[in-house]
Parts: sequence; structure tokens; C-alpha cells
Amino acid sequence: MSDRFEQELVDLSKSNVAPQQPQLVSSPLLAAVCAAGTKHIYADSADGKEIGALVAAGDGRIYREIDGSTANQPLIRKVFDRYLSELDIKEWSARLRAADPSLSPQLLTATVYAAICGRAGNDVVHSFAAGRDWGVSLQLHMDLAGDAAAAKRIGRALRQMVPSGVVKVPFSPHHPECFLVARDLEREGIPINFTSTFSARQTVAAALLADVTLTNIFMGRINQGLDATMLGEHVDLCAQRELRRLRQEQGVKTLLIVASVREWQTFAHVAGCDVFTSPVSAIKDFMTQTEIPVGEIRSQLETSYKDQMAIGAKALDTLGVEGIARLYEVEPEFVRFLVETRQRSEYAQLQDGEPLVRWFEQAGFGDFFYAPSDSEWQELSKNKLPQLDSTHAQQLELDTLYTLLADADFIKYQAEMDQLLQPHLG
Repeated sequence: MSDRFEQELVDLSKSNVAPQQPQLVSSPLLAAVCAAGTKHIYADSADGKEIGALVAAGDGRIYREIDGSTANQPLIRKVFDRYLSELDIKEWSARLRAADPSLSPQLLTATVYAAICGRAGNDVVHSFAAGRDWGVSLQLHMDLAGDAAAAKRIGRALRQMVPSGVVKVPFSPHHPECFLVARDLEREGIPINFTSTFSARQTVAAALLADVTLTNIFMGRINQGLDATMLGEHVDLCAQRELRRLRQEQGVKTLLIVASVREWQTFAHVAGCDVFTSPVSAIKDFMTQTEIPVGEIRSQLETSYKDQMAIGAKALDTLGVEGIARLYEVEPEFVRFLVETRQRSEYAQLQDGEPLVRWFEQAGFGDFFYAPSDSEWQELSKNKLPQLDSTHAQQLELDTLYTLLADADFIKYQAEMDQLLQPHLG
């Protein structure tokens, strides 16, 4: 990326919001979660007004425990029209083309989208950082999943645009290069949030193959999709314990995000997990609830909810106990395979995802990846939750299916925003 191109992106993404310096005060309930071992609590939103209503403690003060925000395609879509109306995207397009005449139409779209995300991220940072490193997770354009070089280029640009930014690289079972993109950006010092992950084994792979800064369990979708209670919480705690062990034994740095929070009770049920990212409504409900007092908020890292889980009858009939257990169980053989893979000299230099798929298959873990056909993508895009009577539910591992459904949902929102962008790109 040329110096001129980099500078154009940095200039375009600059916020017009004057940096604010509010006083930081503490929320007793959120402070109790942090005292249990949680390091960060993020708002799942790209909307500065929505975040402001959450963090405001009155008299110009804001709550210190909320120290970041995360955004994906559906969340950027909520603010996209406003930014399109406020910004001169035609001018942006002309400036970027002048800085890099080789830009393809597809890469121009992905770059402009990144710049809009950067502007939204900087607006939030200026409003709420208050001298802290406000972490802003911003997801790459979904079309970049199949182009590792372009994904890394835009990932570097996002970090330059938002110095406290974390680049969200979605796990793409159909594009195994996602691990290599995450690995290489982390090597350059760019923190990665490896997202679209739903199982303990997926988080272990993200830690061992890419040593990402953050990875996720979308626990709310797990519970909702299987008509379950406490299953997502159990998956989170199993994944957290696996990552904690790998930090001790393998020196990885990966933190777990408890994501897709649906209910305020989650903060108490899995208190002590590394990071929470939650919709504003769930954080508000937790901060104002009176059922669980501060003194009863304690670390749950050694808790098992296996005996308290309730799973819908249809999910059990379709998937079986073993199929559902793949979400929270991690075979020792799988961990050994990943450790051996990350130590291979070939892996250190690998830039093509196909050998990685082949190694997984040879080790007996070929179900980790899957490339849907065009017709399958159309089917997957209809619902972000598993359809238990579908052929996919019968044929794919549950975590792989959940990831493909999440990616299909992001792709749908991405296409909608791309269509809105096109008239402005010239």
C-alpha cells in the first residue's frame, strides 16, 4: 500500500467529533464482574448515540467498566444510511482511485466500506475513550474472505485508521486462508478478533494456529438455535478453561469473548470469562437488576453447567448428545494436531489454505472446513439459526454449520450495503 493511499484512508476516516474528556466512575455490578476476572466489557454497537445512552452515568460522567465496542455487518448497517448521507463518498472514491489507480471495483468497494467503519469507530473513540485505549473491533468486508492479500491490506489500513482498532477476521470454513490472514496480521502487531466461532475447538484452533488477540463464542445463538438453556454458557466456560490452559502451556495470548449475549443473567452465569461483548439492552438490564446483589457476583470459571443444561427435544433427536457435545468438548488428539501444525516449518511460511485443509483431513478432522455450493449458500442465507430438518443439520458438524450460517448472514448485510454504496462510487 502506497504512503499516499494510506494517508488518504487515515484522512477520510478522521472523526469530526471533538474528543471528550468525561470523568470515569464505576458501576458496582460491572465492577464485580471485573473483580471476578473479566478484563473487558464491550458494547455490541456501532452507534455512538446508543453507546452514549449506555455509558452515561450523569453529570458528564461515564462508566469506566465499559471500555470498548464491537461492530459487524448487521451493526454497521444500522448506522450506514446516516454516514452515507453525511459523507461525500464520490469524493472519497475519486481520492482513493487517484492514490491507487490499480484498485479493482471490488477492492474499491471494500476499501470505502472500511473507511466508513473507520469513521464510525473514531467517532466512538472520541466520544468515550476518556484517555483509555477504547477497543474498537471492526469486521473486514466479507468479500475479502477469498483474497488473503487484499484482506491483509485492508486489515492494516483499519488499524492505521483507528489506532485502538481490532480487526475482525471471520472464521470462514470455505476459505481456510482466514487462519493465515489472522496469523500474519498478528505477526505484524495488528490485534485480531477471530469471529464467527461457536465451539471450544474453534477457539482452540484460533489460538494455536494464529495466536489471535480475541476469539468468540456466540453463546446466545447456540441457545436460541437449539431451544436450550445453559448450553451456551457451558460452551463458554469450557472454551475459557481450554484457552487458559493453552496460555499456560503453549504461551498463546488469546482471550475469549462471551458474545451474542441475550439475557442479563449471562454476566453472572459466566463471570470471570475474559471479555463480554453485549447488546446495550442486556448490559443496561444487568446494571439495573436487583435480583443478584454485588456480593454474589463471583468467578464461575470452575463451574460446570453440564448437569443443568436443557436442550430442545428436536435438537437432541436430530443431533444426538454427541453431536451437541462437539460444541464444548475438545479432543486431546485435536490439540496435539494443532500444536504440531503450528510448529511445522511449512506452516510458518504457508500462504495457501488448501494444504491446511489437507492436513486437517489427514489427521481425521476434515469436518472442520466446508465449502458450500452457490445453491447451498442461498439456503444458508435464509436463517442464521440451524434448521434442524435441513440436510446441513444432518451432514455438517454443528459448529461448522453455525459458522456458515453466521457468515451467510453477514454476507447478506454486506451485499445490501454494497448496493447502497454503488451509486456513490462513480
